[in-house]
Amino acid sequence: MTRTSLPAAAIATLVYVVSQAHIGGLLYQLRPNIFVLQLSFQSDRYWAVLGQWGEAGLRSYQAHLPWDFAHLFIYAAFGYVLATRAGLFGDPDSPAARRTAWMLPLAAVFDLAENLFQVHLLGGPFGAESLTIPLSACCSAVKWSLAAGFALIIAWRVLRKSARIGLLSQ
Repeated sequence: MTRTSLPAAAIATLVYVVSQAHIGGLLYQLRPNIFVLQLSFQSDRYWAVLGQWGEAGLRSYQAHLPWDFAHLFIYAAFGYVLATRAGLFGDPDSPAARRTAWMLPLAAVFDLAENLFQVHLLGGPFGAESLTIPLSACCSAVKWSLAAGFALIIAWRVLRKSARIGLLSQ
């Protein structure tokens, strides 16, 4: 039984895009960018990035965290709905659909851990050596790997479906 609901998939996508754009708008000015901080496994590199951001950048980063906590629920729901309701898998209960459906919710769990580590780090002394930094970076690496994997699977499914219905033909 197919449980396709394109309106649900469209709404989930719209909410995700708006939320992602909002997060991007809060952090676009950070140089080096947020990924450099998130994937800093060494304490000296992590604190150097925060130092390069200065007080204004640090305030922007801290201000984005409440939104990021909400965003992880948004993208988890988006991933689940897209994989199970967009009609990209012949059977939404197939193992491939189920695995794909849980990729972004799992990424959100790692994002939650990363955010909690970041709150802990930002509440402590600036420049402190901490095991929390590589733990946060590991969570971030897993989160981004799952997100990239999800994006590749969905892109592949969209291309396959488009080819099947003739959208990619001459």
